[in-house]
Amino acid sequence: MKDTKRRWLIAVPIVILVVVIVGLIVQFRPGVVVTIENAGNTPLSSVVVHVTGASYELGDIAPGDSANVRVRPKSDSSLEIEFKDADGQAKRLNAGGYFESGYRGTIRVSIKDGTIDKFEEDIKLW
Repeated sequence: MKDTKRRWLIAVPIVILVVVIVGLIVQFRPGVVVTIENAGNTPLSSVVVHVTGASYELGDIAPGDSANVRVRPKSDSSLEIEFKDADGQAKRLNAGGYFESGYRGTIRVSIKDGTIDKFEEDIKLW
């Protein structure tokens, strides 16, 4: 019985420490989480998010839905969003913003009727 109690006294702090370390690693991972929201009444098709040196495919986003991706630019970057509207017309919007490799945080872009309706960012260097 004493061995079981001793094992628990050792195991519990180790598990807690591992959970804390994993949480810190996830929280401080470099990259900016970009969320694209379709605030319009028609689908956004073939959505691709572009940053310097990389592109990320999000696929189709139905009206009222959103999709997100963690982006990691290769250098100074802003955000561009490419998609096809309901008529099949390709559009590429410059959402702006500024971030670099190693930055972290979030950007939320709402697209309505083929234009950027809202842009919110919370980006930090580390």
